[in-house]
Amino acid sequence: MNQAIRINKKISLILLIISFTGFVSNCIFYIMMHLRIAGNLEIETFTKSIEIFAALAIVLVLFFHLSALLAVILEIRVYLTDSILRSFIFFLAVISTVMLFGDYALIGDITKEYKAGLIEGIFSEFIILYFSQVLHLLFYIFAVILLVITGIKRTEAVQTREALKDEAIFIDVQYIGIFTSILGLAILIAMSLFTPMWAIKKGIIILCICLVLPYALIVIYWLVLKIRERITEWYDEKQFQDVTRASFISFLSSIVILAAFFLIQNLVEDFKLMNVIWFPLYFFSALLIFSTTVLYLNKKPDGKLTM
Repeated sequence: MNQAIRINKKISLILLIISFTGFVSNCIFYIMMHLRIAGNLEIETFTKSIEIFAALAIVLVLFFHLSALLAVILEIRVYLTDSILRSFIFFLAVISTVMLFGDYALIGDITKEYKAGLIEGIFSEFIILYFSQVLHLLFYIFAVILLVITGIKRTEAVQTREALKDEAIFIDVQYIGIFTSILGLAILIAMSLFTPMWAIKKGIIILCICLVLPYALIVIYWLVLKIRERITEWYDEKQFQDVTRASFISFLSSIVILAAFFLIQNLVEDFKLMNVIWFPLYFFSALLIFSTTVLYLNKKPDGKLTM
């Protein structure tokens, strides 16, 4: 495992340097394209002259994302202790990777809409595109941190005990659940405030699927590790108690949340947005409550809630 981590680190460092150059060049390309559209200039010649280089840059950035994501998975596999940093980098890696495909789709949509004279939604799409670039940059920063600390405390790794590994992955799942729900709620609130209804209806399903991916992947990974065990052995005694209590609290909280949604839908006639976003809003709220409660109970020695 150590050998695989060392090889992956070398490959990731090379890809980081090469792909970051492509990332910066694509950012410049997006800004130039935005300026040309804002100035009502012709963009077809411009996009054709640079599209091959832009596509190659996206591919290089994608390769780096995949390499860095593998590095995170190897780290999670090796270390005995949970880590909020590794969990956050895993979460960021998945989201940023998905957004790369979104970048490609957005540029295609922007080009088609501008040629068709549909200017109304273009600038909101550029905002999403720029937000995506900020996520990519954030991922680069944390990927560098990961690659720098890779190898530190290596002596605690190889000679592992499975119980400690299971505990670490169990906690990492909760961290990623919290990151997923916070980002999901933040984006839903931002969309509600700044995005027209037609745009929300158009992209809400795909957006929510993308946001849930990090949590779904880490849960699937945890299930793969547990698949050979009996279901009764998936949790130790404390984990089972923590999950049971967190589930009960989440259930009670979900009733309150759904009751609030019901009242809003029936009492506020002008707030039609709730009909569109109520399920993802409920899901991310419930996930935040569940993961936070499990984490809180796990970190308490007695595992009891205190007020």
